[in-house]
Amino acid sequence: MKIILLLIACIIIIVLLYSFAKNKYEEVKLSKEIQYGPFTIHAKVSKTKSFNMNYGRMTNNTNVAYHVLYNGKPITYSSGLQNNTGLPFLWAVYALKDAPDPTLIAGSQSLYMIYIKDGVPKVEPLLIQGTDFASLQFLDRKNGQPGDYSEVFMKSETTQLEELDRLEGGRFLMVSEHAILDIQTRKIWPMNKDNNPVENYSYPSPHGALAFSPDQKSIVFHAEFQSWNTQDENLPDSEHALVVYHFEKDSGYAVKYDDTDTRMTNVNDINYEWVNTYFEWKKFPEGDRLELRSFKQLPYWSGKFDPKDHYYTLYPVKPEMLAVFLNFVFEQMVWTKSNIIKDETGEYTGHSYTIGSGDLKLDIGFKEDEQKLTFSKYLYDDKNTESDVVVKKIALAFNAELNEGKHQELFGRIFSETKKIRGVK
Repeated sequence: MKIILLLIACIIIIVLLYSFAKNKYEEVKLSKEIQYGPFTIHAKVSKTKSFNMNYGRMTNNTNVAYHVLYNGKPITYSSGLQNNTGLPFLWAVYALKDAPDPTLIAGSQSLYMIYIKDGVPKVEPLLIQGTDFASLQFLDRKNGQPGDYSEVFMKSETTQLEELDRLEGGRFLMVSEHAILDIQTRKIWPMNKDNNPVENYSYPSPHGALAFSPDQKSIVFHAEFQSWNTQDENLPDSEHALVVYHFEKDSGYAVKYDDTDTRMTNVNDINYEWVNTYFEWKKFPEGDRLELRSFKQLPYWSGKFDPKDHYYTLYPVKPEMLAVFLNFVFEQMVWTKSNIIKDETGEYTGHSYTIGSGDLKLDIGFKEDEQKLTFSKYLYDDKNTESDVVVKKIALAFNAELNEGKHQELFGRIFSETKKIRGVK
């Protein structure tokens, strides 16, 4: 057995040595030069082959390394640039188009702002870190609200290297969710350096800012309750909140909300529209404050149609919804119970139907423990495109009824996942 293990170890070492030799031997370098104001940016492309242990074969690798020069001399950075990745070059260089004069943001996991002051280049760290990927997000790009959240990765594409990526369209840029840069003044506000929770809610979860206050002082993040440090009797009914963080004061507060009353069925679907529907800003002498919006009548429940997978979901619903939705499909398709191909109930799969006529087959499923009804084309039908069209048509038609206030009594409540896991009532 020891001889076999030794043999395997020797083979792995030989493969790795071969891979290293191949990398060095087959490396091909391309180079592009970009001028931005007084700066010269070199983009060097390395193409290599290496042995990928996951695939068990040689794979092609393309990496783009950036260097910034001023008057022919390379810009130098603090040791933080090398410490975070082990690579002595930049992953990305961005032009800050709306800055008062030529300004760059450059780095990898740590990011730096580069500009000219008193005739010499100034390199100012925006955020130095050693583990997480860096990220960038304008807080005021979309009509005063946050733009898209993006992480900084090493480039593997060699197209459009003649131009720098540009950061434009906003004034306040959030860097790695721990610093705010005012592009017009170049002022930097570090925030929550130690990544502390607010009122025992950790944030952002998921990543990115959701909203920006009208006075442009407070950022809204989605947050999750830290149940790991909380006894059963102290668990909240809802594990979610919005954390509102005042970046100038470097402090924040939590706005707790109920998942059911805010129709929050999936944290990944939360966006500014949802925030604006269920919350509102109120003016106070100390600044804008976010509060839950009051409703005489809560917005109606609706189903979710996934246009990519052509999948329709109703959640959280009571068991009675299954019969109502099944009859609705029958009415839409002018079918009857004779079109039921399969009617099964399983311990783990719940109650499921396969219905259809000819080549057209549809699946309806309901899991009572999950309070979830699903509607899609037949599981094993990967050729009939007509079924995708039918699913979408029926999903939109049922949503139209829900939006008129029908079937609302068939929706239930969303319960704390932690309480369910722990068996807490």
